[in-house]
Amino acid sequence: MPSKSFATAALALFASLASSLPTSNHVIHEKRSTSSSWSPISHAVPNPRMRLPMRIGLAEQNLDLGDDLLMQVSSPTSDRYGKHYTPEQISNLFAPTQASIDNVQDWLVDSGIESSRISLSRGNNWFHFNASIEEVENLLKTKYQVYTHASGQNHIACEEYSVPQELSKHIDLIMPTVHFDTKIVSDPNGKEKRDIPANLQPGNPGNGFLPKKGKTIKGPGITPNAAQPFDLSTCNTQITPDCLRALYNFPNGTLAKSSYGIVEYTPQAYLQNDLNLFYTNLAREIPAGTAPIFDSIDGGVDQTTTQSFNDNGESDLDLEYAIALVYPQKVTLYQTGDLVEGASFNNFLDALDASYCSSGGGDNPNFDGTYPDPNSGGYKSRDCGKYTAAAVISTSYGSNEADLTAAYERRQCNEYMKLGMQGVTILYSSGDYGVAGNGGQCCTKAKCAGGTLNNGGSGTFNPSFPGTCPYVTSVGATQIVPGASVTAPEEACETVIYSGGGFSNVFPIPSYQSSAVATYFKNHKPPYTAKQYNNSQTVRGYPDISANGANYVVAVDNTLSLVYGTSASSPTVGSIITLINEQRANAGKGPVGFINPTLYANPGILNDITSGGNQGCGTAGFTAVAGWDPVTGLGTPNYQKMLPVFQNLP
Repeated sequence: MPSKSFATAALALFASLASSLPTSNHVIHEKRSTSSSWSPISHAVPNPRMRLPMRIGLAEQNLDLGDDLLMQVSSPTSDRYGKHYTPEQISNLFAPTQASIDNVQDWLVDSGIESSRISLSRGNNWFHFNASIEEVENLLKTKYQVYTHASGQNHIACEEYSVPQELSKHIDLIMPTVHFDTKIVSDPNGKEKRDIPANLQPGNPGNGFLPKKGKTIKGPGITPNAAQPFDLSTCNTQITPDCLRALYNFPNGTLAKSSYGIVEYTPQAYLQNDLNLFYTNLAREIPAGTAPIFDSIDGGVDQTTTQSFNDNGESDLDLEYAIALVYPQKVTLYQTGDLVEGASFNNFLDALDASYCSSGGGDNPNFDGTYPDPNSGGYKSRDCGKYTAAAVISTSYGSNEADLTAAYERRQCNEYMKLGMQGVTILYSSGDYGVAGNGGQCCTKAKCAGGTLNNGGSGTFNPSFPGTCPYVTSVGATQIVPGASVTAPEEACETVIYSGGGFSNVFPIPSYQSSAVATYFKNHKPPYTAKQYNNSQTVRGYPDISANGANYVVAVDNTLSLVYGTSASSPTVGSIITLINEQRANAGKGPVGFINPTLYANPGILNDITSGGNQGCGTAGFTAVAGWDPVTGLGTPNYQKMLPVFQNLP
């Protein structure tokens, strides 16, 4: 008969073996991406006693309710219209549940991680603890390996990991595991640009969303013509602030009771001399030296080291027209990213919402700037919740849906939903290549499966992001018909650029848009198949609205030039919404917030565009038709019709 000590030892051995093997109630939570540029080193085994700084991201609650809650404060027929949430209410509403906190902590303690080693983040969304590799392998039913990158840098990670099935809904992710979030610095003493493609760096001078330069009108060092060469008779060839006021029937600004933000990404930068030159020629009521409020995010700087249209064209365009159209209202510039690392849309959102820095797993180093920046000369902090969101925020940058993961896009889209719940209007330009994507590229497979792109001569239509997120207002481009007057109906922009538009491959159709899209397909079904675009009639269509995007007179690098792009359209629409907010503030009301439900419920307050198209991918693209269309959306603003509708809302 075996001795009692032998039996005890055998039981202990069995328990040890069982703890290191997958159990029936554990499920795989995440797997390593097969497209990762990291590969395991076959014979390198990490020391099991090595301690890892573990982080467990807890799942947010109530995200499934967010859409309904947003519609309640945004729909013109809702009795809760305009009753926006405070940032604190948003944080509490979506914070992980106490059940998530308790269940995950109990699991850790029951698995041998002492409570004294566990800490909970200030936002109640991350558990932190240090544990040996051996402990973590037992906890997550996994095996850690040493991986190497082409740069020569090594990293400890695993192929996949598991958690108890009943905890899966409480956990977003666990790090370090499969994410390879190590910052790649090939030269720690130099200023190394991150190895993220240019099309995923909004401020990169080669990004296809930047405006396009036309001919130079005057310069350099020009002075204004006493006879004022720019007037309404030349709007068909030279767009000015006065042309836009005539096109969209809105007045000069007179109030300063709201807020308007423009987002720029380093190294894009404005030059004060350019702003002054613009004021002198096209906005004489604005004093020289008038500048935006400068909010620096993650080391954002208005650099002057490099000066060219590709460095200054975007910022000069956005700020000159935003400032001119809403003056005396001040405009805030959210300058995002340092000169070394740059930044992404997520880095900007982090600065408005501290919880976004960590919720849902936080930023992704494959797509977002890493802060604190480990590079020499980089910004050594991270700006989480540093600034308050302006009532209207316009961004003239974008990327392809196909360049990012659906999970990444949904997480970011949910953040725009939260901003809308707080009464913030978020505008994004829809792109300048028609149905093609950033830089004119198209997808090689239906619905952009796999994310592979070609040079744009053929292939599947390539929708943009964030414009396809149903919680932003996507802005397309129009133009004055060549030779026509400023009072004549516009057409879809077909000069230098083509209005970005189409249908998402990620986001379902939002309730506010379903009727308009159904009518479009019923009356004007495009002559394409599922090979060209997502024709399911169940997905989000974009843009929502448009504004002129051709022949803008812009002061850049001490000259006046013509500029083209939805980069111009978005700040123009943002300015008009800001003027409406001013009037509401003057009447003691709050900002309009998420405007899409009101626009779709009242399409008559916009100028319907019924001619022109957005060619791309070797096709004629879509065509502008009566009602909503995936070229110009519902049409262009008509301030005098929009104002009373928004003014009459609570």
